Amino acid sequence: MSDPTLLFVYGMLMSGEVGFRSLGLETRVRVLGAERISGRLHHLGDYPGLIIGKHGIVHGELFAFSDPGVLEDIDVYELYDPENAAGSEYRRIEVDLLGSGKRASAYEYNRPVTNRPIIATGNWRAR
Repeated sequence: MSDPTLLFVYGMLMSGEVGFRSLGLETRVRVLGAERISGRLHHLGDYPGLIIGKHGIVHGELFAFSDPGVLEDIDVYELYDPENAAGSEYRRIEVDLLGSGKRASAYEYNRPVTNRPIIATGNWRAR
């Protein structure tokens, strides 16, 4: 049996949020708990955008799941096309988790963030 997929989420996909509910993730993923990564969140209006880097800490949650259909559904939700990563609004990348030291997938915003406010707390829920 293969290891489950680990996914770091930081915005609308966190437990209880709109994306989490609309994708039915409450029955499709295990929420492993709070986690952190290096980066910065930008306020894009109704949702945040992650930019990876050493310039801050982003707070979110870690999910685990084995069904590849979950990742495919989240790709669609995040407007990520694996066949056209450069043209996608978000791109799926690997990140280092600061709490556990593990690696996980995450979605990084793939558009310019000029004039987009920074969420100073690094926490979408505490914006």
